[in-house]
Amino acid sequence: MSTITLESVAVIDDDPRDARTMTNPLIDAGYRTATISDFDPAQDADAFLAELADHYDALICDHVLSGRSTVRFTGAELVCKANRRAGRPLPSVLISSHVQTDQTGSIRRWREGIPVVLEKSDLSEEIVSALDFTLDELSGNVSRERRAFPTPIEILGIQPDGEVPAARVVVVGWNIETPVWMPLQPILEATGLRPDKLPGRWLEAEVNCHAQAAADLFYRDIILAPDLPEG
Repeated sequence: MSTITLESVAVIDDDPRDARTMTNPLIDAGYRTATISDFDPAQDADAFLAELADHYDALICDHVLSGRSTVRFTGAELVCKANRRAGRPLPSVLISSHVQTDQTGSIRRWREGIPVVLEKSDLSEEIVSALDFTLDELSGNVSRERRAFPTPIEILGIQPDGEVPAARVVVVGWNIETPVWMPLQPILEATGLRPDKLPGRWLEAEVNCHAQAAADLFYRDIILAPDLPEG
């Protein structure tokens, strides 16, 4: 189990006022903070992250960064890659005012690497505990809600259009009565099937089946389940 210590936190938001607001609870908790609201439109998430890693120990990042700036990545991509960074992860928390909107699709795509997504409307008491939760997971203390287990997944239909193409599925190990949306692209990559060939097929994947909400689910090691024998 690795030990990660934090002293400095970068707060990333294309709105400087929102970024400054998010620093207050971190300062109260004893962290050194800096705000970042300007982005190089030529940089991708990997290049931006490499630059941040030289100066900060952790990140708090808004999801939609392109409201007032030109940027090539979302906060979800950046946070996921920061938490998964080889060698020295940067514990990172995602902030979003779009949790209950269509923007959830672009968060869902990166959800495995995002231990916590916080609603932007009320952060005062949650932001420090969310950073602590993330730090625990990256140190090896994975919560029950974030542990993944093998489960069958039935594909009911697809939604190929929209911000992030998705599949409507039943995750048997999570809730067999409630269909949910999962990202379509990982299914296509894992199965090699065209989207129109997916409805009615079964997958197997590792899913965090103890998650409280569908938006918290993530999927990994997806494979196409073998056809059931006739009869």
